[in-house]
Amino acid sequence: MAEIKPKKVLDQEWVILMRAARELGLQKEEVRSFLRQDIKPTSMNVHK
Repeated sequence: MAEIKPKKVLDQEWVILMRAARELGLQKEEVRSFLRQDIKPTSMNVHK
């Protein structure tokens, strides 16, 4: 009996982002390295 595998659903925003990276000539490791960076959020002072 054949095993039924669940259908994978991809986040379309990530697909678009990865396609853009590929079009820019970025390698997989460059994208991984960027995503692994320890980026600290900056605070923005908004004056009303």
